[in-house]
Amino acid sequence: MSAPESAIRTTDRRVLLAGGAVLVVVIAAIAWLVWPRPSGALVLKSGTPHHLVTVTIDNLRIGSTDIDITVTDRAGATKGHAAVRIQASQPLMGYAGQPIMVVAAEPGHFHAAAVPLMMTGPWELRLSIDEHDGVDELTVPLWVGG
Repeated sequence: MSAPESAIRTTDRRVLLAGGAVLVVVIAAIAWLVWPRPSGALVLKSGTPHHLVTVTIDNLRIGSTDIDITVTDRAGATKGHAAVRIQASQPLMGYAGQPIMVVAAEPGHFHAAAVPLMMTGPWELRLSIDEHDGVDELTVPLWVGG
């Protein structure tokens, strides 16, 4: 093999290695862009004739999850003296967890720790808001994925 042929083969190898490196970088960049990421908190809004309710779930997943609930009147004023209860149910399986009394974090803001969502599929969060002059009930639907 002559010196020019050896130089051409060395150049071909370098071009091939550089092209392979570029291909690996492009594939890694595409994978990074399309890789699933947590979408952030799930915020659900609902209401009754007397209340507006915002349900926030930071990490919706199978298992126990924390849920924050904000309750206001229809004008937007917080409801600090309300007692709130939540119950998670999975209607397709006929499952309903025990009702959980929600802890008031501050006026109008409530926190439910370790609400059990034990399987994928459609769920309902049944909320009961007791203000001592009547009980308001509503259901908030959600989907728990895998």
